[in-house]
Amino acid sequence: MKIFAVVISFFFCAIPFCALSQEVDLYLIPENVETLIGNNENIYLDPVLYDNVADFPGITETDRRFGNTDDNLGIANSENILSSFDIDMELGWSKTAKFLNIPISYYYKDFELSVKIPFYIQRQVYYSHGYVSAYGLGDLVLSVAWKYVDQMFYNKVLASLSFPTGNKNKAVNSYLCPLGTGSYDLILTDMFQFNRPQYSINAILTYRYSGESNRAVVISYPDFDGTQMINYELDNGHTFLVNSSANYNITNFVSVFGGFSLMKNMSGKLSNIQTYSWKPDIDYQESIGHYREFLVVDAKAAVSATAFATDIVFVFSYPIYTDFKQHGVVDSRKFSYYIKLSRNIF
Repeated sequence: MKIFAVVISFFFCAIPFCALSQEVDLYLIPENVETLIGNNENIYLDPVLYDNVADFPGITETDRRFGNTDDNLGIANSENILSSFDIDMELGWSKTAKFLNIPISYYYKDFELSVKIPFYIQRQVYYSHGYVSAYGLGDLVLSVAWKYVDQMFYNKVLASLSFPTGNKNKAVNSYLCPLGTGSYDLILTDMFQFNRPQYSINAILTYRYSGESNRAVVISYPDFDGTQMINYELDNGHTFLVNSSANYNITNFVSVFGGFSLMKNMSGKLSNIQTYSWKPDIDYQESIGHYREFLVVDAKAAVSATAFATDIVFVFSYPIYTDFKQHGVVDSRKFSYYIKLSRNIF
């Protein structure tokens, strides 16, 4: 769909002597729902998943995960309930999102319970004329995790549930710029590290089981006081991604990474039911083919540093393979970046 979807109503009336006149009423409807849900960029740059796509941990973060800091050595076995809590601060910056996270975690032995909800300083969605942006709270993510740690190996398994707390109907100048998926999504993740003093090998496997969401659009026709209602039911398709990298520690506080990421999105479903105020007809349409199915592969390089107890990570991605089964308003991918700052605040 380009900038406008054109709805043309033809009215014919019989004229004496079999002459035929034609009146054409032209309605211009701003693109919104169908452009939004047909844009694959909203999936492969989804901030909820993108942290796993581009997660290259900093030095102090790796130490904390491996339990090498004094604070973490006794956190799970402490008799003080408050000392089992951990509050972090994360600032993320990517092509389509700038957000602040404050994850709150509770530890018990090898288990962890955490909750986080992003505040979007800027969330962007692309339309034919360019990006529109909005701000506000996103989807809340509740996670439970189990981890295995020794001096060489680290493995963490997470099961997360994403709640549709972000405003899925957030609009800017009549263009939709949602702050969440509008659905309950289950996210399963396995994070693995093999650690040596000078280098490490990292891998993250993630699978998202996407729930269903719905949207409603009302189109008004002022010329004859009519309305058309369109109810969309959407399934984004389930997503599988792999992020693999190796890093070399230049100093105790600077490390460089290289690797690749792969994201495969399965075919989703889109259907809509249309009703009209001026007639009893009900129209039903359902997507056919490989709706929202795609495969993308990126090469990645990253630099991680620690300064003033804060981890700073710069990730650079270059697309090496793109296969969109169905094309939308964004048909190609270009060089992208991800910047993440994180630190422990309690």
